[in-house]
Order: sequence, then structure tokens, then C-alpha cells
Amino acid sequence: MFFGGGGGFPFGDDFGGMPGMGRRGPQKPVDNTRYYKLLEVEKTATFDEIKKSYRKLALKHHPDRGGDKELFQEISNAYEVLSDTDKRDLYDKVGEEGLKEGAGGRGGGMDDILSQMFGMGGRG
Repeated sequence: MFFGGGGGFPFGDDFGGMPGMGRRGPQKPVDNTRYYKLLEVEKTATFDEIKKSYRKLALKHHPDRGGDKELFQEISNAYEVLSDTDKRDLYDKVGEEGLKEGAGGRGGGMDDILSQMFGMGGRG
């Protein structure tokens, strides 16, 4: 019951059988391979391997050398994420969409809370 020896909330720790009431909601599959494919490296690649591959691809696809500007930007973005240890760890956990959505629901602070509640503050 509520105050018995059941160990907490009557519906279980993360609202057991109540649809939509879990702690995190349903998990969607995360695509965390695209950046590795863009840079033509394995997920286990070292920083040096990522850097070497980026330089090769940047030269090949640079717009000033007749390459595709959008592809070059995607490659540069992939390198920016995968060359930073914290961003890479986050990308591996939440994928590209999670990075775009603000680190998979992490942080945000009071400004985001106010903007959600009252339509003010927050990030543009």
C-alpha cells in the first residue's frame, strides 16, 4: 500500500503500468553511426585516425576545389563532434538528433523552464 513495506510509490518506481508515465518515456532507436560513416572511420577510431580522415576528406570535398559545399559542412560538423571527447560521448549515447535537441534533455536551466511555462526567457 501507500505506507506499507512495499518500498515506495504504489505504481512502482517509474509508474510501472501507467502508459506515458515512465521516467524517460519510450526509447527510440538512436542513429549514432552517421558521423562515423561521413568521416569513413570505425566507431572505435582514435582521435588521430579521425583527424587524418577529416583532413583527407576536407581536401577532397572543399568547395574551393570543386567539392559539394553541403557535404563539406556535414563532414566538418561530424569532425567537430567526434574530435571532442565530451561531444563524442554524448553523440554515441543520444545520436545526432539528441545533440540538436540540447544534449538529450540535459540541462537547459531556469530560462528553458520559464520559456516552456510562460513563453518567455530561454534561448531564442
